Amino acid sequence: MKRNNSLNWIVSGLLVFLASCSDFEAINKNPNSPEKVPTQSLIAYVERSIVDEIRSTNLSIGRSDLYVQWLANNTYTDADRYYWISSNGNDSWKNLYLAQSNLDEIIRLNVDEATKAQAAQNGDNNNQIAVARILKVFTYQVMTDTWGDIPYSSFGGSNATFDAGKADQGVIYAQYAKQELIYADLLKELKEASDQLNTGSSAFASGDAIYKGNALKWKKFANSLSLRIANRVRSKLNEADNRIKEILANPAQYPIFESNDDNALLAFETNAPNQAPFYKATTLANRNDYAVSNVFVDFLQGKKAVSPVQDPRLSVYAQPNSKGNYVGQYYGMDMFTASLVSPDSVSKPGAAFYKSDYKEVLMEYAEVQFILSEYKNWDQQHYLNGIRASMQKWGISNVAVDSYLQSAPPASQETVLTQKWVALFMQGNEGWAEYRRTGYPNFLIKAGDIVWKGTVNGQPVTKNFEPIGISSVPSRLLYPNNEVQLNSAQYQKAVAQQGGDQLDTKVWWNK
Repeated sequence: MKRNNSLNWIVSGLLVFLASCSDFEAINKNPNSPEKVPTQSLIAYVERSIVDEIRSTNLSIGRSDLYVQWLANNTYTDADRYYWISSNGNDSWKNLYLAQSNLDEIIRLNVDEATKAQAAQNGDNNNQIAVARILKVFTYQVMTDTWGDIPYSSFGGSNATFDAGKADQGVIYAQYAKQELIYADLLKELKEASDQLNTGSSAFASGDAIYKGNALKWKKFANSLSLRIANRVRSKLNEADNRIKEILANPAQYPIFESNDDNALLAFETNAPNQAPFYKATTLANRNDYAVSNVFVDFLQGKKAVSPVQDPRLSVYAQPNSKGNYVGQYYGMDMFTASLVSPDSVSKPGAAFYKSDYKEVLMEYAEVQFILSEYKNWDQQHYLNGIRASMQKWGISNVAVDSYLQSAPPASQETVLTQKWVALFMQGNEGWAEYRRTGYPNFLIKAGDIVWKGTVNGQPVTKNFEPIGISSVPSRLLYPNNEVQLNSAQYQKAVAQQGGDQLDTKVWWNK
């Protein structure tokens, strides 16, 4: 049997979390105390660490948020042009597998006869297991959407290739499971987790920063996440379409998000080290690199044919420049040309995104409505519900919302998926996956498009979009070079199985 050295994180992961914890909910309790098993500390730490990594510069701010052209870089523009080196993924890969191991530890503490009674002091055992399963699915979906075939394990998965993190079973180097098998298991895990949740009991008495232990909210999240996953692959897996039908036909058994009150949100803090990812990447790092792209600002100003109406979310998503105007950063320029544009002349993301205690979104009601609109052949009411929910989340007045909806073009594949892109702003992993799946919005800047016209040394200059090393939006990220070096035999099998380790190698659901 084989194990990936980078996956042996249960013991080291606990040491990391003990060293890193602060007063994030109940983290200040002593996890070494024999009086109480620290599931409250584990869940608090792991929720934050998952969202922190998924929304990090490596995966979102400096990657997928750029790939879908919400943001543009005004300094290090190579990232806009898809430049990537495999070492960039080392920390994200490691930290997300560390999170998986901590979730496995929560499950173990609630299953092991020697510890389950103590774990039950912080909530129903089955509910804690179910929440851990849901978070494992959420995290693994982001991981497989990012890299394709990956080492994988689940609570109930019985496939022989699902051996990640099984050090206690003598697994030395983890295999890479096929994405097709992973997706099928993600759906199975969510259904079982939903069935496992007892809504009459708490999931976590303390430590849960997402839903404060509310089992019904977790059940809604599980089923709403099932819709996201199933919708992505329903043309590939029969069980995906069947799962959507089952959820919609049994709302009492499989409830989904019903309003913004059900949104899965994680509020960060004002105190270190628990500040929000964007705050840490910009304010704390004293960096002024990121601006809202001209592509996104143009859409919000009603300059795109798909929706020629000014969007009231403009003032939320972007800040005026130094002259009080909304001006997007030209997307995809080379570094020299970008240096000709003053950072003060373009719009930064809205002030809300710079807050240290910003609430990051795992999934929200607006997305569910857009999924249902698509599933029901571009249904008009769900489409309007999605736009309204997104605007209301940001505090847009009902008068402004109603005015916009009266002028909005009718539901179609293009309008629904474009509005979904707008609503997903700064949820990079999902925006990038949806663009790869659908090709919408269809007005993103592509190779060869003119991105800037101006004067340099008295001469007129035209600049075109020139990606680096690839001709279109990346289909995936390269496997981290630590895997290439430390898990080389399994890595080579994965490359052969998947069809290459290139940025333009399509993942299974996108082929």
